[in-house]
Amino acid sequence: MDDSENPKVVVLGGTGHIGSAIARRFDAAGCQVTATGRRDIARPNLAGTGVKVVSGDDSDPATLLSWCQDAGVIVDSATPYPVWMYADRARDAKQLAETRAHHIAEVARAQGAALVLISSFTTLPLRGGLAAAVRHGALQGSHPYFALKESVENAVRTHLSAGLPGAIVAPSTVLGPYDLKDRSQTFIPQLLAGQVPVLANQELNIIDVRDVADVVFAAAQLQTLTPIPVFGHTLNLKDLAGRICALGGASAPQIALPSAMGAAGLYWMETAFAAAGRKSPWPSLPMLLLAASYGADPSPGQRQLHPTLRPLDDTLRDAIAWYN
Repeated sequence: MDDSENPKVVVLGGTGHIGSAIARRFDAAGCQVTATGRRDIARPNLAGTGVKVVSGDDSDPATLLSWCQDAGVIVDSATPYPVWMYADRARDAKQLAETRAHHIAEVARAQGAALVLISSFTTLPLRGGLAAAVRHGALQGSHPYFALKESVENAVRTHLSAGLPGAIVAPSTVLGPYDLKDRSQTFIPQLLAGQVPVLANQELNIIDVRDVADVVFAAAQLQTLTPIPVFGHTLNLKDLAGRICALGGASAPQIALPSAMGAAGLYWMETAFAAAGRKSPWPSLPMLLLAASYGADPSPGQRQLHPTLRPLDDTLRDAIAWYN
């Protein structure tokens, strides 16, 4: 899609962290952008833009169709998934998410729109040999999130293979501005407030949310069945925490434990709470996602779409400033 065009773009989940960055990128290109969210609240991450914000349930076909009338591009950054393993209907979530994905693709086809799905690095081909395969198998059975993401990708791929224009974008761990989650649920504010006493010893990959948005903008003109990985900077979580604390003027945690140990501990804690009929105060999913992380360089396909990454320290400074 050329910047000279002025299509209507609908970003489902466009009021969230990744979605708002995508909405801002299309808005900056002169597109008519609608960002959707479930709640009718203020959205400071879209302040100063021309993005139209609407609220409602995108799993309702009539609501979805009303939002997407005459759209040229639909971006789905709002695949619903359960954070807690044992939440009500958690095990039904995969079928609900898959049905929703089919509805979105059918609306895109009816409107003649391209569809870009924001997926997850956890669906990408395995790396690391037997150990990675064993870990992947354990994670797949540990939380409905992992199978759900693959199921939604498969649903969208069915429509892409039938001629629907678009792509699947799979980013690694995303940081940067525009996150509206409560500070108690976000790593950087907790780290700078001294509320992260222990870190996981884990290699991971960090990508700026705005770099993800740039890739999505370029991918909107493609038709490809192969998910597009979006990777940035690879480092250990302890080193990442050290850089954040140095930039934010805080003391970095000095204790690091294997990520598998932390993931297993939270998994069994969540299971024990559920057995007692209670909800665990700490969901295991964030630690499971960390345990699934790995280092990787940007692929040739990513570099063709977006050749230059933002420096990691720029991403961290902007994220710290956003939370402050």
